[in-house]
Amino acid sequence: MNCINCNFEHNEKYCPNCGERKGTKKITLSSIVEDSFSSITNMDKGFLFNIRSLVLQPKKITIDYILGKRKGILNPISFLVIAITIYIIVITFFKVPKDLVEENSVTKSQLEKTSNYVGFFLRAYLKYFWVLCIIPLGITLKLIFRKYNFIEHLAISSFIIGQATLIGILSFLVFRFPLIFDPVVYLAILWLVYKIFNNNGRIEAMALSTTVLILFILQLILIIATIGIIKYFC
Repeated sequence: MNCINCNFEHNEKYCPNCGERKGTKKITLSSIVEDSFSSITNMDKGFLFNIRSLVLQPKKITIDYILGKRKGILNPISFLVIAITIYIIVITFFKVPKDLVEENSVTKSQLEKTSNYVGFFLRAYLKYFWVLCIIPLGITLKLIFRKYNFIEHLAISSFIIGQATLIGILSFLVFRFPLIFDPVVYLAILWLVYKIFNNNGRIEAMALSTTVLILFILQLILIIATIGIIKYFC
């Protein structure tokens, strides 16, 4: 038969010319839903595969991805975006009523108003802000470990923050801490950095991982403070 993609004649499972799968079906609503659901729930590839691997073998999945062994691995940016989307859905569903937490704005100082604005900004733009957190984490990983190039460290950062975000969902259901202020999330980041970059020197790896976490948090504080200062003088 001829390949549906490049029209190359073959009898293999995958086209030798372009790699397209033999016998690809027409797109239907059911096929779209099936493929989407499968990419998330399949334990041998996709979203759940990433979660399982980052729990059991975080170093292997990240190194495999960097080395090009990407079969079954969901793209780290896609993994991060899905994780953040799930988090936003969860916190929206379990949102605390505004009138239970809002104070009288007349009695608030300028500092309190600025802090509230920063908090509102982070909640409103959490998806974008938290995605961009891979940049300061990637910079820190590159600075401390230097083993890979910056783009590769961004990929590793996406795996780390994506997995930490999912852990943050469980933490939120128990403690109700916002993602960016949740200590459990940062402990998850510390653990993942340690597991990925540990080369049998446990004490040294933990010290370096702790340094990464501290520098990462300092960068986030600087970013949040900058947002507050801009708002204060505007």
